[in-house]
Amino acid sequence: MIQFTKYSIWILSILILTSCGTKVVGDGVKLDRVKDTDITSVLDSLSSMEYSYFYSKLSTKYQDSSQNVSFKTSIRITRDSAVNALVTFARFPVVNAIVTKDSVQVTDKQKKCYSAESLSFLKESFGFDFSYSNVEEILVGMPVGYNRSEKYFRVDDPFNYTVSSHSKRDIKKNERKDGREIITYYTLTDDLKQLKQIVIESPQDSTLIKLDYKSYEVVDTYVMPYEVNVSIESPRKSISIELEYKKTRLNEAEPIYFTIPEGYEQCK
Repeated sequence: MIQFTKYSIWILSILILTSCGTKVVGDGVKLDRVKDTDITSVLDSLSSMEYSYFYSKLSTKYQDSSQNVSFKTSIRITRDSAVNALVTFARFPVVNAIVTKDSVQVTDKQKKCYSAESLSFLKESFGFDFSYSNVEEILVGMPVGYNRSEKYFRVDDPFNYTVSSHSKRDIKKNERKDGREIITYYTLTDDLKQLKQIVIESPQDSTLIKLDYKSYEVVDTYVMPYEVNVSIESPRKSISIELEYKKTRLNEAEPIYFTIPEGYEQCK
């Protein structure tokens, strides 16, 4: 049975989700040379995906130092408004969570309790100052935190098409400043069409998040993630999550139901 006393960490792991030594490992075949702008133009396009609603049922495998479990998670997104995750175990709903622009709320059906926190709870849990939009981006498969008005720097790697939010010089400066800035790496698939991997590092917190996009599927006219592996490494714990998306729908109104039942007490 899932240890729900630690629900906050793994439910938020589902909702969200480096040094040069943590680049994607290629298949040993050098890729064709392309311009830096060929990579950033694809990222520009991926970051501009338009949608209003998102739904998918995730087959989830979760592992940390204390548990290794599998369960189902239904994700509903009303863009720029709310993300809802309903977790079922053995077909019974056990945890319901909602993230909005300013709060995170979770109800635990087994313990008949609830938690209500500000969005800063995400940073306290993972060492990253996640915004609400970052949560949406992770689940939908958009480049997390990408800003098309910013300059990105090509990583010297003949086996991968990778750009970084920081230059080599900036990374060294960041190390001298106790690593206060977060560094993000974006790697595209070899055909320059989709994301292959995102690596996010917070040197100050010694935390690393890696999102590996293993495969995609076409939903209507959209190319959406089908298999995604997430790993989170921090001084607190190591988390591994395998996600398989099923029954994905886009732009179909998805009502979100979240209430704190009468009689529930605050989780301890």
